[in-house]
Amino acid sequence: MHSIYRQLCCDHKHMQRLLEVFEGLLEQLTKQERDPATLGMILEALDYFSVYPDQWHHPIEDLVFEHLLGKPVDVRDVINKTLKEHHAIAAATRKMSKLFNAVANDAAVEREALFGAAREYIDLQRRHLQRENEILLPLVADLLTIDEWNAIQDRLREQQSVHFNAGVKRLYDAMYETLAEETAA
Repeated sequence: MHSIYRQLCCDHKHMQRLLEVFEGLLEQLTKQERDPATLGMILEALDYFSVYPDQWHHPIEDLVFEHLLGKPVDVRDVINKTLKEHHAIAAATRKMSKLFNAVANDAAVEREALFGAAREYIDLQRRHLQRENEILLPLVADLLTIDEWNAIQDRLREQQSVHFNAGVKRLYDAMYETLAEETAA
């Protein structure tokens, strides 16, 4: 399988693991008062969810799924919903970041509103990943040709963000590793 496909699958595993980490950190926060270390890790996780998918992962998926729209598939509504959801996830991540930054800065945030929004955010992310993993990525694996993968790779080189290059990607990969290791310990 093409390296772009393998990277998307790897990203999904990382994002699913980071959602578990995020959920664990939220659980810790419910059992204690405002802990700076836990809040710091939550903000790091939200930074990852804010930057990595928006700058790296979703633009790749957008190109891949656009190619899938050109195929004779009966899931166009699923593809279009998923593409739109990339924007909804970005907005939800910004909302979560604002809420947790407010908590970190000692602003008054109602606990139920905070944790309710966090649960909705986790559910949104999980449903999105599940749809991609169970419906779209298998179709992509079956239907895209090597020429299409090469065309996607060429377009990625053209539109790759100057601000989010391979070096910055490695930084976010390291951030993921640190969060996964810290919370596993």
